[in-house]
Amino acid sequence: MYRKRTDLALETRELHAKKGQEDGIVVTTRQAGEVKITAMEISPAGEASCGKAAGRYVTLEAGAVWRAEPEAFETAVSELAKELRAMLPAGEGCVLAAGLGNREITADSLGPKVTDRLLVTRHIKLLEKDLFASAGFGELAALASGVLGQTGMESAEIMAGIVKQIKPRCVIAIDALASRRLERLASTVQLSDTGIRPGSGVSNHRAAFNRETLGVPVISVGVPTVVDAGTLAFDLLEELADREGFSPDDATMEKIVEGLQCGSGKDFFVTPKDSDALTTGAARLISAAINLAVHRGMTQRELAEYQSGW
Repeated sequence: MYRKRTDLALETRELHAKKGQEDGIVVTTRQAGEVKITAMEISPAGEASCGKAAGRYVTLEAGAVWRAEPEAFETAVSELAKELRAMLPAGEGCVLAAGLGNREITADSLGPKVTDRLLVTRHIKLLEKDLFASAGFGELAALASGVLGQTGMESAEIMAGIVKQIKPRCVIAIDALASRRLERLASTVQLSDTGIRPGSGVSNHRAAFNRETLGVPVISVGVPTVVDAGTLAFDLLEELADREGFSPDDATMEKIVEGLQCGSGKDFFVTPKDSDALTTGAARLISAAINLAVHRGMTQRELAEYQSGW
């Protein structure tokens, strides 16, 4: 059976919901302006049916808010920060942002682009305690660790060493994801308290980022930037069948799509032609939300002044 590839919990639920497999999954939705927020609580009983680890997954469908009016962007930032803040563990200590991915590959550059725009303050707390306290800063550190082919080390290995040294209260891992829908590329943000396995959506499985591997809570933040070619073809064929009123059998559908999954078509992924603008816009949104969630004593407008030159 051909398996559609996606990193989004919302989409795995869509696939399984057709089969009536909803046991162990609780879903709630709310609307904030143009932003739709869907929260999924997956219990251990729901892992098998959903294909996702037990935990909380929050999906914000915001559209291209960075191209819209400032008010729409601010609403998306505020809602994303609110959901992120709710996942941050209570207590004092540093939050470590880990920008995952390859800066040299546009569709995989989201993580490094986010860390470039964060207001890092751990050094200020260490060196200028009075300034840190008066400015309303939270304690934030950030690192874009590169990828295995650039460093010879797994990102999880690098981060494990840093976690051991600075002892953060949690890690926020930012990475590009894969979706099954073109319309969700760079318009959807997924948060999860279960961590992340970098590269899983593009069949490049790397060491996991989670509490078990790093020893501290890990929150993942991701935006889909690519679609698997086979999955895209499968969905387009289904849409065509619905529109034209014919129903090819499953074997025929799978035979067509599997043609993209052999030879030179294997592991082929699609990304929009304006991928550079999309990843930059998504990075602007995520970095603003992380800054707002961590630096609780500052407003979005104040934080924007720090980011204006970036």
